[in-house]
Amino acid sequence: MQSSIRLSSGVYVKPRRKPSVHRTGAFFMKKKKKKNGLNGLATFLFVILTIAPLSSAQTETAAPSEIHLIRNRFTIVIAENEAEPVLLAIEALREDFDLRMGFKPEVETGLPANGSRPHLVIINRSNPACAAIEPPRQSLDGFESHRVYADPSAQRIYLEGCDLRGTIFAIYSFSEHILGTPPLRHWCSWKPAVTADIPVAGNTDLFFRSPQVRFRAILPGDTDFFSPWRERSPANDGIWLETVLRLKMNMVEGYSTISSNYEVSEYARLISKYGLALTSHHTSGLNTSFSRWKPYWREMSDMPPPALCVSNETQLREFFEYNAETVKRSGIENLWTLAFRGAKDEPFWNIFKDAPTSEPDRAAVINKMLQLQLDTIKAVTGETEPHVRITFYDEIADLMAKGLLRPPVSSNMIWTYVAARRDPYPYNDLVSHNPDAGVKLGYYMNFGFASTGPHMAPAEGPWKMEFNYRYVNGKSPLNFSVVNVGCFREFIMELSANARLLWDMSAYNTDRFLLDYCTQYFGAAHAREIAQLYRDYYQAYWQPKPTEFPGMERQFLFQDLRYARAFDQIAKQFFKTSGKPDMNPLSDIGFEREPGRTFRIDLAANQATSQIEALLNGMQQTIPKFSDVAARCTLIMPEIDAGQRTFFNDNLRVYSLYMEHLSRSLYHYTLAYSLQENRTELTGNLRKSYDELVKAQKALFETQHGSFSKWYSGAESMQRTFEIEKFKTTLKQLLKTAKSQK
Repeated sequence: MQSSIRLSSGVYVKPRRKPSVHRTGAFFMKKKKKKNGLNGLATFLFVILTIAPLSSAQTETAAPSEIHLIRNRFTIVIAENEAEPVLLAIEALREDFDLRMGFKPEVETGLPANGSRPHLVIINRSNPACAAIEPPRQSLDGFESHRVYADPSAQRIYLEGCDLRGTIFAIYSFSEHILGTPPLRHWCSWKPAVTADIPVAGNTDLFFRSPQVRFRAILPGDTDFFSPWRERSPANDGIWLETVLRLKMNMVEGYSTISSNYEVSEYARLISKYGLALTSHHTSGLNTSFSRWKPYWREMSDMPPPALCVSNETQLREFFEYNAETVKRSGIENLWTLAFRGAKDEPFWNIFKDAPTSEPDRAAVINKMLQLQLDTIKAVTGETEPHVRITFYDEIADLMAKGLLRPPVSSNMIWTYVAARRDPYPYNDLVSHNPDAGVKLGYYMNFGFASTGPHMAPAEGPWKMEFNYRYVNGKSPLNFSVVNVGCFREFIMELSANARLLWDMSAYNTDRFLLDYCTQYFGAAHAREIAQLYRDYYQAYWQPKPTEFPGMERQFLFQDLRYARAFDQIAKQFFKTSGKPDMNPLSDIGFEREPGRTFRIDLAANQATSQIEALLNGMQQTIPKFSDVAARCTLIMPEIDAGQRTFFNDNLRVYSLYMEHLSRSLYHYTLAYSLQENRTELTGNLRKSYDELVKAQKALFETQHGSFSKWYSGAESMQRTFEIEKFKTTLKQLLKTAKSQK
């Protein structure tokens, strides 16, 4: 019997008659041998030359028979009482068919007696009614496992899931691997060639075992573009939640999701409606933060809110019990979060009147409150070992690293470590983690966030993501993950990589993933060249400080919101003195717990004597790199298929242009600041800075089309993010001041 052959796409081709089971991040296939046979190398070459990556129907050679899905001549079959999330996925599948074939197949309940017409049969093993239509079972794995396989004798294609989400994943697997619908179809301007006939090989068998990481969450955070976009159309909520499922993530992390009268928020219900589980943010123990403290007492107890004091344990216990009971009554699938922090993303001692001042005493309060919350969950749910997570964020991570925090331990307790603030790498608390602690491990990483990180353009890249996750998984098998994807759209490539990694870390490789991604979205002809462009784009970011973490590449980067903070802080120092300006105008932002973390500028490494000189040197390094990537993107774009150019422009070329012009703007801005005594040079460089900022904004506006037509326009409401209009106004005012002082 021939061994399986693994292609770069992650597809396993198994040339044998019996169905086989093998773990992979992509899918499995059974395949009938030709009579004359093929040796392994010949099979490999044949497949490489004849299939498109991730296209299961085309990977079948000499199939014994085919099922033809012909326009208006097949239906979708479901069982009675199918769950709403499955029905939503089926409706999305019908829309995929409409794009691919120009019609939406009808949905029927129950199978007809004869097999004269093809049927797509949806089998949700968690729905008892499926027993009436279920075929002889193919083997499945545990949670979320799924299979897509054909029975040509009955003219049926089965989309089968072990549970509700497995069924949803089976539906989207069929759409991706048979119809060719990419998971990012709503974001990539997908326009497929329309056909009246889709042949499906009779021995098609796509098998996905259970994912390696049990809980795989995303967090849309700092959503200054995302929230207005959601509000413009109810359909947009379907777009992003559907995409999360198409990528095979299974959870969304929310902020406070508790309302009045034992009701969860509309946002929590929406997430549950699509079949995704809910968990809460590290500010929101038991699904809410202390921002709900005053409303709770006014709305539920009709009394003035008691003071937030550690000593008011009775009132705190009541608040915790209400939140836990509300979640239980909602019936939503929820991964509990323990947290004792402030009303927002801050330490509890910022808002508690009697908070202690020493670190050991503060840690003792947190230890007590976390245990109280866990006891509350057990009492409300009746579970002895509920699935619960704790997130070690900022001050919590510091206390953990110092050995002062002693969080609860149990078999279903998930200690969620957080990549370091501002630059994602394993922080000290994770480095010192003891694998024998008796808990499961989780990890939280930012792809995009406000204040100092990437926000309007990706910066960290999938290689850094892989390094982080392999490090934490090396401590102990990973059980939970959450990635902060900012406004979502800017980080969909990194999110795609993360989803692939979490399903099967043993099969994942970033270079291979990126080649698959470029092949799927931009075509095989230029996939390698475009993959190199992505790598060069990420390599173009200035490193203000050399790497310190062993084995990690490019640990510290100057992301676009570091540009924003530099713009903002330098503006406040302009024209402060009549002589030479302060050449070190940058300082840490508020609530910075680690000195020097805001900008990470190492003067010696940058051969500079001041922050301004380091910025100028850094921009001189990074400008030609971004410029080179942007120019190469512009050259190759006309060679890409017309239907794939828009996404190439949105997902790579524009970010290169944006960062090129943003870097030029900061360079001239910083140079103007250093030359304030020379009014001619000052005004000339301020004008150049303004012109480059306009070009950076113009590049971003190229991505505004379709449902994203107002993505960046008029949405700059958060002061921590990069408000280009504000900085344009600042530059105009500086020019006006410079002219008046001549």
